[in-house]
Amino acid sequence: MAQAKIRVGLVGPGRIAGMVHLPSLKLCPERCDVVAVASRTEEKARVFAAQWGIPRVYTDWRALVADPDIDAVVLCPPSGLTANMAKAAVAAGKHVLCEKPLGLTYADAREVDAAAAASSRIHMVAFTFRYVPALRYLKRLVTEGHFGEIRHWRMSYFTDFMLDPAAPVVWRNQRAQAGSGILADMGSHGIDFARYLLGDIVAVSGASRLYVRQRPRVAGGALVPVDADDACAFAVEFAGGAIGTFDFNRAVAGRGGTGRANYQCIEIHGTGGAAVYELIHPFELQISLGAAMTRTQQWARAEVPLDLRKFAGSPRNPRVDDPLLGYKLDQGVAFLLAIAGETQEYPTFHDGAEAQRVVDAVETAVCERRWVDLRA
Repeated sequence: MAQAKIRVGLVGPGRIAGMVHLPSLKLCPERCDVVAVASRTEEKARVFAAQWGIPRVYTDWRALVADPDIDAVVLCPPSGLTANMAKAAVAAGKHVLCEKPLGLTYADAREVDAAAAASSRIHMVAFTFRYVPALRYLKRLVTEGHFGEIRHWRMSYFTDFMLDPAAPVVWRNQRAQAGSGILADMGSHGIDFARYLLGDIVAVSGASRLYVRQRPRVAGGALVPVDADDACAFAVEFAGGAIGTFDFNRAVAGRGGTGRANYQCIEIHGTGGAAVYELIHPFELQISLGAAMTRTQQWARAEVPLDLRKFAGSPRNPRVDDPLLGYKLDQGVAFLLAIAGETQEYPTFHDGAEAQRVVDAVETAVCERRWVDLRA
């Protein structure tokens, strides 16, 4: 007998829902039906529902989460709402795919994780970049031991998203909705990369910057205060012994944004070699591995193996997809496969909580201008 389709409801019909979540779920019409969408703005929900052929519209997310005819929910609201929504969805017995961060504080995220741990449902955090083929290839090389003892990590993320001081305020500029700004927004992704590849972070120290303290409410309008940081740099120690640095900035020119992919780079250096990953090259790594290469400082371009060019079980064709977008669609596929019991390879609520634990520690380090030991 054919397995019943998973009935999915979505909360927050914004840019990320239309660019990633709906196209991802629509790749698997034999596995799921998106049956409802919720937004506090009814017209926005109705326009989104008409665009994607969604039959039911809610103006209260609680009603969608409580709907007994919905099996799974995708939550993509502003960051300040994710914890409460995720807790309610877990309590309602839904499978949950939740945008990061899982909460604005570690206490909130830990509470959500604890509730999920007591449930038999799938609870997944949208750490989308885990599905970049080159990052998954880097994970394979790390797991296979090609770098020897990994001693150093370096990650950077740059964009001009907030470079223009006249750009109108968005929710990401307000701590009440966005938490610690760039650190919570993109830093949580970077911390997840690091944990995924090298394991737990045990100590941090850092600094942050907010460059523009007032922005117009609308283009050309009155100025309103903003308080979420635009930049953060921090140093870390890993449980495995490696040390490293992270650099995040959304208000600089020359690297990412304005029609280009945001610039994202990871370097891993060990006793057996090194590798460089860049998001702008999702199907390749730069590597220097083994004595024959490292003793003469030789580097080579290594193409991602065919079996890693898309997530196992994904129906998409990586040869025709936009290389800077296609990998994002594997996230929803992984969610559906996890619900069906066909994969355990996905970032869990525990991963989301642990990322937020490091975010909170970096914030403390920044505010108190000291090292913070997470082992305490």
